[in-house]
Amino acid sequence: MNDAITIDHLSCTTSQLHCVMALHRKNAKTLGFFPSGAFEENVRLRQILVATDGDQLVGYLLYRVARGRVAIVHLCVAQAARDRGVARLLVQSLKAKTKHLEGIGLYCRRDYDINHIWSKFGFEAVHSKAGRGKDGAELTYWWFGHGHPDLFSLVSEPDPVRQRVVIDANVFYDLFARDTPASEDSKALLADWVQSSIELVITKELRNEIDHAPSDEQRKTSRAEATRFHTLACDDEVFQRLCAELRPLFPQSTTLRDEADLRQIAYAIAGGAPFMVTRDQNLVERSEPLYHSHGLMVLHPAELINHLDIIEREADYKPARIDGSRWKSELLRAEMLSTAVDDFKLHGERVSELTQRLRGCLSQPKSIEVQLVSDSVCAPVLLGVMDRSNSSVLRVPIIRRQLAHPTGATMFRNYLRSCLDVAATEDRNAVVIQDSELLKRDESIVGEFGFIRCGDEAVKLTARGIGSHAEMEVLLAALPVHPTHEPAKQATINVLRSCVESGKVVQAVATMERQLWPMKLMGADVPTFIVSIQPTWAQHYFDVGLASQLLFGLRDDLHLGVEGVYYRSAENNNMCAPGRVLWYVSKGDGLGSMTIKACSQLEEVVVARPKDLYKRYRRLGVYEWKDVLATAKHDITSELVAFRFRMTERFKSPVDVKKLEIIGIRPPFMSPRRISEEQFKAIYLAGTATP
Repeated sequence: MNDAITIDHLSCTTSQLHCVMALHRKNAKTLGFFPSGAFEENVRLRQILVATDGDQLVGYLLYRVARGRVAIVHLCVAQAARDRGVARLLVQSLKAKTKHLEGIGLYCRRDYDINHIWSKFGFEAVHSKAGRGKDGAELTYWWFGHGHPDLFSLVSEPDPVRQRVVIDANVFYDLFARDTPASEDSKALLADWVQSSIELVITKELRNEIDHAPSDEQRKTSRAEATRFHTLACDDEVFQRLCAELRPLFPQSTTLRDEADLRQIAYAIAGGAPFMVTRDQNLVERSEPLYHSHGLMVLHPAELINHLDIIEREADYKPARIDGSRWKSELLRAEMLSTAVDDFKLHGERVSELTQRLRGCLSQPKSIEVQLVSDSVCAPVLLGVMDRSNSSVLRVPIIRRQLAHPTGATMFRNYLRSCLDVAATEDRNAVVIQDSELLKRDESIVGEFGFIRCGDEAVKLTARGIGSHAEMEVLLAALPVHPTHEPAKQATINVLRSCVESGKVVQAVATMERQLWPMKLMGADVPTFIVSIQPTWAQHYFDVGLASQLLFGLRDDLHLGVEGVYYRSAENNNMCAPGRVLWYVSKGDGLGSMTIKACSQLEEVVVARPKDLYKRYRRLGVYEWKDVLATAKHDITSELVAFRFRMTERFKSPVDVKKLEIIGIRPPFMSPRRISEEQFKAIYLAGTATP
């Protein structure tokens, strides 16, 4: 822009008017016919602005005023003076001289190269029409309002509760014109709980981007949709200043797309909006400098939704110890996304693919939970996603573990168990793992938990119940499942039927209970024992309440496993496997003492000398050698009993001594106490009942 250029109304001097008319004749092909008398009339009305550089005319702007509005008729700059900011100076002068009026409008042919400059000057494309020329060229009507209050502006006053969020063009089209996986992130902005916190608004620049649509029908449809949103008001001088200030953030801005992005941001800041949402990663990457310099947060829709959910559920996003261990689980925050992708991206998987999948999960925080698990030194170990959007199924679209981590497989099993427990607690019919790459890599582990492959998914029915084979078959047959999961349902029923046909009924029932955990089968008199355990050991195996009181001392790799081993004196041993164990926490200072707090599957019972047992079960035992030796009363020649158990189910309602006495069971439990099936059923129903 040249400071030597001056702008003023054209005077009635004949020489200046002749220069204006001569400049018009040189550009009449684009400006159209305009008689001399009309020029003279506009001079008389002081409705021609001229730009001069010394004595040289370098441009003019001719306009009319009618019904409180200004209409630009000509904007013309001499060829030699172009790219010096002359047109901008003329328009700025017109804005300043007509502030008392409603605004400024003009029609411009869509096929003119100059068409795009109006958005730079703060105008918005309002509508289009066919021109009157022989070629019928389409014209766009551009409008600049001075922002005087009217009925509509009063209606669109900011909501004192909801924060205004500017949507850019790609989000706008996502909301009504696109139906793709990526657009779902934007559509999540329309959820009721999100709308209670924010108001989606647009800027004038969005209307200009709508004007770029290839057909008039598309433009009309989009403009109609745009009327559903308030247009953010702002001061034009502030907007123009911001465009200049923000220019360094767009050093490569040579395309119309980049220029539009710059103006979108300038409008958002000038209008006082705290947020702008976009799926344009280039814009999102500029968020930090924009926030520090102007207080605007530019976010992906999923990031904004995550931000709102953190505000609403702050406590849920704080890292929590897992089952009282030193390991921590936390809900994934948007700012952790790129790191999580780097940590858990599979070989050959594109960063953009996993990023999009996780963003889709973050955009649905009320139904999808993205959990990051870290070890005691904060190293990431597992990334898991639970999708509760279907009321009858718990879906696991993503589950990844660090293969190199020594306890990665343990945590993977722990997470699978928690998924099964969640599904059973919430009365869901099945857990469905949808991470096909994981299934290829960890199919054996998934199979341990009774999952059955159905195409690219693994399915496990999770009906919670206790009863006879016939009762459980009726229950399973009645479970509604997706047609693609019918093979898993039928395979489960077939396993159940095979129990009845098997000669080894107890073993068959134990196998079936592994398949259907946490379902329990009656009718085979499966050996069930009440085993007394001291609070010191209960906190390591299953008692979260006790474990959470400890800061140190738990063996995380064992405490979090699905399998364990327990030692006791071989005196009065009557245990046999397969069977069940009901854990009675003996008297102590900890929470919940003298109650039955959990139930486990009893896999193996072995009687041997302490060293032999310790060597055999060291990989599973929370016990160190000194603990095993103490259990043997420091006699290495004596015999101990060790029993291996798995898939411990914690009771919602610990069963106390009073309830046990009603069932017909009286403490103490110095040795394992075998109980009847009916007694087990009564205890199990009491323990799994909602408090």
